[in-house]
Amino acid sequence: QKVFRAPPAQPIKTQTMSPPWIALGVSALVLFVSFLAQLGVFTWPTVSVEDVKPKQVIYKYYTGGMKMVGPAFKALSALIGKNCDHNARMVGVYYDDPEKTPEDKTRWAVGVMEEDLDASAKECLLKAGYKTFLLQGSKTVEAKWKFIPQLGFLSILLMVHRCYPALEKYIKTNKLHSGNAMEFYHGYKKNSFGIGFIPVDVRFALKDRNTWAVPEVLASK
Repeated sequence: QKVFRAPPAQPIKTQTMSPPWIALGVSALVLFVSFLAQLGVFTWPTVSVEDVKPKQVIYKYYTGGMKMVGPAFKALSALIGKNCDHNARMVGVYYDDPEKTPEDKTRWAVGVMEEDLDASAKECLLKAGYKTFLLQGSKTVEAKWKFIPQLGFLSILLMVHRCYPALEKYIKTNKLHSGNAMEFYHGYKKNSFGIGFIPVDVRFALKDRNTWAVPEVLASK
């Protein structure tokens, strides 16, 4: 007598699908991290020694804490915006270490490249109390950064806390003698995400403490 045996049961294959919100969340996270990377959150500047050519600037001299620098640049930008292209290159020069110098004795200047201005813009700035000065050429130690205007103070903090420590480490490691500091702001650009930024060269002059010293600084010694 034949015995009939039922075939073994086959496991039922089921397809598991991740909820759509997981894929969306991962995509959003990737985009967010990419956005932060574009802002420079994960970036450390490359430091190098560069030769800077002399540039004629129109500047204004100040004394006071670093919290006054932002408004000084805004005032300069407002005057420039009324009279010429917003892509005029600007510069800040700093003559004292703000961590070691009282606020009322901290000296600095902000200015704009004279060659980027037309006659009416120059006249406007000179009437507003700005002066002309030749920033002499110098060998410098330099770090490059991208300033994001839309982030305002946060972008400044990123630049300060990334560029200056990197420069100081390079100077100490290579046993260099540094002088005054400079932030050189190039024209406005956009990256692949459409985010506007301004390339910045953060520099220390090497050797001579009087490099980039405007007349007011020399007179205050």
